[in-house]
Amino acid sequence: MKFPIIDQPSYTYQQQRFYIFQRDRHMILEAILLIAIIATGFIVCLDKILYPRHSRLFRGKPKLVTFSQGAFPLLIVILLLRSFTFEAFKIPTGSMKPTLVEGDIVVVDKYSLGLRVPLLGYRFTAGEPERGDIVVFRGTVDGEKASVIKRIVGLPGDHIRYQDRTLYVNGNPAIQLNITGDIDNLANGKQMKVIRATEDLGNKQHEIFMAMYDIEDESAYKYKDLVVPKNSYFVLGDHRSNSIDSRYLGVLADKQLIGKARFIAFSLDWAHKAVRWKRMGGLG
Repeated sequence: MKFPIIDQPSYTYQQQRFYIFQRDRHMILEAILLIAIIATGFIVCLDKILYPRHSRLFRGKPKLVTFSQGAFPLLIVILLLRSFTFEAFKIPTGSMKPTLVEGDIVVVDKYSLGLRVPLLGYRFTAGEPERGDIVVFRGTVDGEKASVIKRIVGLPGDHIRYQDRTLYVNGNPAIQLNITGDIDNLANGKQMKVIRATEDLGNKQHEIFMAMYDIEDESAYKYKDLVVPKNSYFVLGDHRSNSIDSRYLGVLADKQLIGKARFIAFSLDWAHKAVRWKRMGGLG
């Protein structure tokens, strides 16, 4: 089956634009875990204080106490594993194409960027991202909390400018190499001609997409020329024509970081119900 290719300048990504934001189940689960830990821990402590061991030698323990004693340590282990090791995130949209596509499941390492206080995000061990790292962070979009995945291109103190579809870091352009034409397979089954290029960030090279026609309204970028503040980062999606990122939302605070994306553990093409085996592997 041949899909229609959209190649007219009149078509804009505004009609197909979708975020790589998803409702933040991560924070909801952490909050539920913390509440459950506090509740079960309170019951266990209350039982120890009010009902010493000798007082129930013959009548046994209440079921709620028995349940809390078993659940309390298990919940702590689950919280520690979720907060300080790895977690999987599903890519819902195409703002990180061609690096990540819809249906990819990425594994995020939560310890290399520093261990953090659950929910609050404050770092209490060493660890900072590098330019070019793909990170997952907590964001707010249209008033809703969300988990977001983007690429860090600006570090604290960097002068960032985005002009004429080119990224400038401290006055130096991120050179675009190997420029060629490509096809972006959209979620609605259509296709769109795009420009594919290799962007050189100095310490790392990665692939990016841009619309074949210059359909971007750069006047809509609220934050296209700034110095990145302390404990903050400037992030972009790899699909520069289809990403809501720091150009629109401003810089990312360090306490919003969840972790660094390490590899694609699984990838499913939902439209064709097929596993994309070749996409699995490290993200560099």
